[in-house]
Amino acid sequence: MSDHPPIPWEDVGTRPPLDHETPGMVVDLRRCIGCHACSVACKTEHGVPLGTFRMRVRWLPRPDRPTMAFVPLFDAALCDFGENRGRYGLEPACVAACPTGALVFGDMADPGSKASVEAKRLGAKPFEAKEAKLKEGVLYIGQEPWQAEAVHQGCPLDPRDEDITYEQR
Repeated sequence: MSDHPPIPWEDVGTRPPLDHETPGMVVDLRRCIGCHACSVACKTEHGVPLGTFRMRVRWLPRPDRPTMAFVPLFDAALCDFGENRGRYGLEPACVAACPTGALVFGDMADPGSKASVEAKRLGAKPFEAKEAKLKEGVLYIGQEPWQAEAVHQGCPLDPRDEDITYEQR
């Protein structure tokens, strides 16, 4: 027997399903590095074709300095908070893939859940972006006022590329 804890897929049968009364996610924009690990994990988990997104990370040029801000956005119609993984006691693929801990999933109705505690402690709020169809139950920490308008534009990865979907077909 190993002294190490089992890796996630080794103990799936022993984990109780996630039974959240009010599933939700907290996104700490101060921690997001724009690596797309979350969006790649989501696309892989769900077999999402190129050009379609359940969630995506927007790279936004900061107006006050020559750097980027990164904003993970979750589609209201497509994101299901990893419902299938939850049946096996696993958190959503996007959360599991995040290398910085910027995404925290949990039961927002449970005052003791990590997501609920973080949301309250850091004043997390829904992302404010006009006309964006974003998943309810996702709260953000660190949104800056300018991001509401900029999130609809994003930033091409290459100045010659007018398509901001980050995927070539």
